[in-house]
Amino acid sequence: MYSVVSCLKCRRHRIIDRSAESSACPYCGTPNIHKDMRPIFQSDSQNEAREVLSELSGFVPSKEPKQQTLDSDPLSTLVYRYETCRDPHERLELLAKGLTDIFGTFDGDDIAKVDPKDPEKLLKAMQDLCMAYEVRYGRYKA
Repeated sequence: MYSVVSCLKCRRHRIIDRSAESSACPYCGTPNIHKDMRPIFQSDSQNEAREVLSELSGFVPSKEPKQQTLDSDPLSTLVYRYETCRDPHERLELLAKGLTDIFGTFDGDDIAKVDPKDPEKLLKAMQDLCMAYEVRYGRYKA
């Protein structure tokens, strides 16, 4: 059984579970014994008790549908993750795997989209560390 009650000290409304003997008020921390509290509303359903509590507190749910989040561009996500990564070894691994996931195979121009400084040097480092291998002339894969 769930009840909407008022705290005996601060008088703020809250929900209690009547199967427990006591609980502390989440607002003021005062311990309250449930048998001493007069219910404003009682129900077997916690959802019904929540609805009554929201009405008492003046909460009005929005009638507008929630906006859907747009799928982010995978390349811009890779650029962000690459720029925020501080470990050089992890950066190279992230770059190789990320470009492979996005393009299937990649080349120096694809690396330049993420880090335009020196794509040839990055590609050479990936090959030296066995993070990328050439699947056909000029195309690489992680």
